[in-house]
Amino acid sequence: MKLSPLNRRRWRNFKRNRRALWSLMLFAILMAITLPAEFVANDKPILLKYRGAYYMPIFRFYPETAFGGDFETEAIYRDPEVKCLIASGGLDICFDDPEAVMADSADGVVDGDTIDKGWAIWPPIPYSYDTS
Repeated sequence: MKLSPLNRRRWRNFKRNRRALWSLMLFAILMAITLPAEFVANDKPILLKYRGAYYMPIFRFYPETAFGGDFETEAIYRDPEVKCLIASGGLDICFDDPEAVMADSADGVVDGDTIDKGWAIWPPIPYSYDTS
């Protein structure tokens, strides 16, 4: 991109002002740090596997019914029942005792039946701006 003589003069004057140049660099660095913020702090998984399919809830809306739940609203991924549904492949017994089913599904077998074990990759900070 070729600059006009006037814009070249303006850029040269801007570069001479050290405080302005450092402020521009600092602003650019802070902007670059905030771009991947959703991958650092979010209450949704970055990537999850459920019944052999991969989902990216950080980018797309998935209803709870996509994971074996009851509601057409967006899944609350921190909910123990939803975590159990993902880990166990959508077993209905997750609604009764999700913690016990998750502990039982760690080896890939629940009540003697082999399951398609799911998993999720979470951001390092498990909270979003609106997490209560």
